[in-house]
Amino acid sequence: MGPLLPTEKGRRATLTRSAPSYLPRDISTLQLDVMAETLGRLHLTLKDPASPRYEVPFITSQTRGHKDIQNPLYDVDFQPDPFGFIVRRKSNGRVLLNTTVGPLLFADQYLQLSTSLASSVISGLGEHYTPITLDLNWSSVSLWNRDMAPHRSANLYGSHPFFLVQEGDGQAHGVFLLNSNAMEVFLQPGPALTWVTVGGILDFYIFLGPSPQSVVQQYHEVIGYPMMPPYWSLGFHLCRWGYTSTNITRTVVQLMRQAKIPLDVQWNDLDYADQRRVFTFDPQRFEDLPQMVKDFHQLGMKYVLILDPGISSASPPGSYKPFDEGLKRGVFIKNSTGQILIGKVWPGPTAFPDFTNPTTQDWWMDCIRVFHSKVPVDGLWIDMNEPSNFVQGSVDGCPESDLEKPPYTPVVIGSQLNSATLCMSAQQYLSNHYNLHNLYGLTEAIATHSALLKVKSTRPFVLSRSSFPGLGRFSAHWTGDVRSDWEQLRFSIPGVLLFGLYGVPLVGADVCGFGGDTTEELCVRWTQLGAFYPFMRNHNDKPNAGEAYYSKGQYILFPAPLDTINVHVREGSIIPQQLPALTSTASRRNPFALIVALSEGNWAKGDLFWDDGESLDTFERGNYSYVFFFAKEVLTVPGLELPMTAMITVQWS
Repeated sequence: MGPLLPTEKGRRATLTRSAPSYLPRDISTLQLDVMAETLGRLHLTLKDPASPRYEVPFITSQTRGHKDIQNPLYDVDFQPDPFGFIVRRKSNGRVLLNTTVGPLLFADQYLQLSTSLASSVISGLGEHYTPITLDLNWSSVSLWNRDMAPHRSANLYGSHPFFLVQEGDGQAHGVFLLNSNAMEVFLQPGPALTWVTVGGILDFYIFLGPSPQSVVQQYHEVIGYPMMPPYWSLGFHLCRWGYTSTNITRTVVQLMRQAKIPLDVQWNDLDYADQRRVFTFDPQRFEDLPQMVKDFHQLGMKYVLILDPGISSASPPGSYKPFDEGLKRGVFIKNSTGQILIGKVWPGPTAFPDFTNPTTQDWWMDCIRVFHSKVPVDGLWIDMNEPSNFVQGSVDGCPESDLEKPPYTPVVIGSQLNSATLCMSAQQYLSNHYNLHNLYGLTEAIATHSALLKVKSTRPFVLSRSSFPGLGRFSAHWTGDVRSDWEQLRFSIPGVLLFGLYGVPLVGADVCGFGGDTTEELCVRWTQLGAFYPFMRNHNDKPNAGEAYYSKGQYILFPAPLDTINVHVREGSIIPQQLPALTSTASRRNPFALIVALSEGNWAKGDLFWDDGESLDTFERGNYSYVFFFAKEVLTVPGLELPMTAMITVQWS
């Protein structure tokens, strides 16, 4: 390791390997950049100074470095040979990361770095079917976006190479490896961790917190803060794969209203499309789809339908404009020899738009604008966007190359990177699919969000299955094809909480389960749980008496009949409520009430953000109310545990 010399953003050194490693196409000289970006954020990169390598786009504008940070929360030391770095928390000297515990390896298709950990309480590295904390007993997780129903030991729909470590004394830190290539992370009981990725560079962000909340905030500063959702999207959504006509869809809505069950948003799966081709609707079964949507709007409801990225390529020329126009404008991903790559999804042979291409984004907006002029949808559900493919790579297979079969392949479902997706050698505007695969859903979400913004001029609603850091700026997420069983209900809770960690707070699981047959009890309990998901949608395949318990850690057994949702409120909290109605459009007109859960010290506080629920940039333009509530005891009766009277103070901002 050479000397660390000052640069515009920090310090830079050159690393030279004294002896070659055993890896093919080893890179013996590396450039190390160390950037103290904020008091609580350290940024380190390792890359090849002689030859440009792929780096993740889209997450750059948030991360400008600063050269003269005074008194940061961390110290960082470097060991020159063999190279490693040690990051300490300055306040107590605690070692947070120590990469001297293993060798740094850097080759063209194999990058590896190990570190010790300050604690074994680690969360993140999604998307996987795990508890809220990860198992460090010689386990591993692979990050490679895949159309795969949630189950254990599988790489699922999204990749989030970020983790949060709770240090045991209330302090926490986080680490983000900004890399979109296939990755495997090995977890060891040291506690320790090893990253292995098959391309790109090593681009680390280290967040010093010191609280878990501030770690998450620092992470979101890098990947981008979540979008402001439309108010109606927080209501109840109903969908099913199997609403085979507008008549059936209308009947479902009528029955919901007759039963006085609140329903904000009615959805349709791919049943609506003519021959399963997106941007069309069946001329017989869904002939009156435009009128149905307008009728729902008259009821104060909203409407969302599915939009898969696979564009049918088998229609006769001139009969399917999305493909014809896309072909003309060169928007589709190509194979290694320059022809359009053809896969197979629901409509049969399909081409896949390259959303990293600006021309594709314009074409996508045009397709959405034309369709919206006929069917005034309120949001779009982008599914199958890992991207999913019913054949391996393409209908013509994939060429033999190191991209299709790299020297090392992380443990992924199907054992090959091109399993159930596109060829890794497929060519996109920014790079090959080998590098861009994990970004496909994000790039589609960006294009869809932008299109809806221009078409509707209100807050866009997009729901994406595939995810990568930064998705929350553009889209909500659901946890995919969960089964109708109790275990999946239970694991949906950490699944939803972890996506808040990843910057996608508008998230939920399919209430009652998607696959398999539910039971009445399971569906009732899942509905009760789903009421607390930020995004609550029931989607499948074909006032109680504010009583107080003061607990200091003991278990308490509560009665929970099927018609009751037990609501638990943390002491010291004030929660605004509004009388319900069949839609949020109607409920917004109803009076507010407050649940005040006084603490043992007989105080409580809460807040409420309130705007029109639809307009853009209401926070930035100041078109909102922000209300703070404060309560304290003013009168008690001897012998009673609860105050008879409380005074509530309201402050407006």
